Amino acid sequence: MRHTHDSDRFLALLEPLRDSLHRFALRNVWRRDQVADVVQEAVMTAWRHFHKFEEGTNFRAWMFKILLNTLYRVNRKSHRAREVGFEGDMFDAEQVVERESAWASILENPQRVLEALDDRVITALATLAPTERQCLLLRLLEDFSYKEIADQLDLPLGTVMSHVYRARMKLRERLAEIALEERLVGSPGDEEPV
Repeated sequence: MRHTHDSDRFLALLEPLRDSLHRFALRNVWRRDQVADVVQEAVMTAWRHFHKFEEGTNFRAWMFKILLNTLYRVNRKSHRAREVGFEGDMFDAEQVVERESAWASILENPQRVLEALDDRVITALATLAPTERQCLLLRLLEDFSYKEIADQLDLPLGTVMSHVYRARMKLRERLAEIALEERLVGSPGDEEPV
């Protein structure tokens, strides 16, 4: 029988993570209507196994590992394949120069681009392979170290680093495409962005 002390301790450890867990589930579940269910299932699983949690270890990492396992199970049940190839491998030289120029313009005036962004950025994030997206989000949004991510996803450290790098490059390409599509930056040879 569990004591009130266990539930109080569990809730105290869980409370600061609620927003992070929800945000991470939102970006990784394949069906958005399942976000609340995924988080709830992960929390209930964590509570059922809380007696196995070792005091003094990283509760946040332990909780995210449970959430990741829950996401894998739920996404597998939804039978939705998310294999997306990287289209950026076959650019011609003109496209490369155009995107690099757009990227340089974005870096010069990022606020202009950020103000104009919409759901296409979230869609671009969703097109990443699931493991790339998870590695990137755990690193950038949740501030886990590469080692912590490797432990959580049961991946080699180098693989995690590769996934984060590739995800960043894919998003960089997409951001440059969006900026060019919206004419937020100029193409090479343009005098002023429109």
